Amino acid sequence: MGWNRKSNVAQYGQASWDNFVSKTTNTTAEEAMRIAFANPNITFFFFCREYMVLDGPAAQYGSFDPGDAVFFTGTPWYGSAPQCDAYEKTAISTVYISPTNNQQFHDIGCYVLPDGTPAIDVACIFAGNYATNTIPMLRANNNNPPTQNPFNPNIQNVLSAELVKALQDKGITVLLTIMNAHTQTGWSQFTDQSTAQAFVNYLNTDVITPYGLDGIDIDDEYSNGSANDTSLPMVTTLMKQTMPTKLITKALWDDWSVFQSNWNGNTLGANLDYGWEMSYYSGDANSRLSFYTGCGMNKNQLCLGFSAENRFSGQWNTVGPQASKTISEGYAGGMMFAYENQPESITLMQAMVDGMNGSGSWNKDSNCK
Repeated sequence: MGWNRKSNVAQYGQASWDNFVSKTTNTTAEEAMRIAFANPNITFFFFCREYMVLDGPAAQYGSFDPGDAVFFTGTPWYGSAPQCDAYEKTAISTVYISPTNNQQFHDIGCYVLPDGTPAIDVACIFAGNYATNTIPMLRANNNNPPTQNPFNPNIQNVLSAELVKALQDKGITVLLTIMNAHTQTGWSQFTDQSTAQAFVNYLNTDVITPYGLDGIDIDDEYSNGSANDTSLPMVTTLMKQTMPTKLITKALWDDWSVFQSNWNGNTLGANLDYGWEMSYYSGDANSRLSFYTGCGMNKNQLCLGFSAENRFSGQWNTVGPQASKTISEGYAGGMMFAYENQPESITLMQAMVDGMNGSGSWNKDSNCK
């Protein structure tokens, strides 16, 4: 989030527990991180390594077994619990990556905070191309030349090698970013519910489910079709209804009118779990993100975007200070685009993560292979 892990504590049993959110059994601390990330309102959880009984208001939730994770909102009130560890959310760190090879994608999980928890919280695989309403609706290389392959080879290799699960097992959320593909179709081009629902069903059955993804990230660019402002509120509403446990996030850029529209009373802002703003190096967090807080999103759902593209090299020295200011202004964290541009992106990630969490927060796990 990173995560601030506190050993041998849990929510105090005699506290009010009015801030209790949920309890998950038979899980791992790493899976609990992903569960907590999926709900922006969760601010901390404790994970049980051993059996534990608490008195007071906590007793209504029963005893706590090994593998139980208990989630809360608000501020923790800890009590000593040698059977448990607590994990507090701190700044979110997201990367967009078009992996050059499988090892580069695997290595996302090799960077850690001082307590050993992931330094990168979210990996957005960049990108699938929404090219047609004929299955497969995603097509490699924007369907140019025409193909039945849904993904560019580098992305298909990552998905087929089960590297998504490898990152998830470390507590990292993995999303697939989907762009438009220079055709008449696109995220903002839906005019009827049946076409939008067919696309949502395809994403669910042919993309998310077989590869075990945590959700879909929307990058609404490059369609040649006519856009309308109700399309995104409609399709994201259908996504929420069809895949209620999956995340919907968005690359935020040039989308003001869409956020002020609705479909059957449903808005895009209310449907999104997180957003990462992409007008890189064009101002601070308030100037780039405050608009969205008036359109159904909260600060704890919004991340400021940075880019490792070489064209921005003259502004890379601003990453650390702007990341620090983003957190001080109450926003969720930062996003780094073009993480595949290494080693430059690694240096920039260190600046971003250290800026958000303090010097020395970005570390390479020497045992990671």
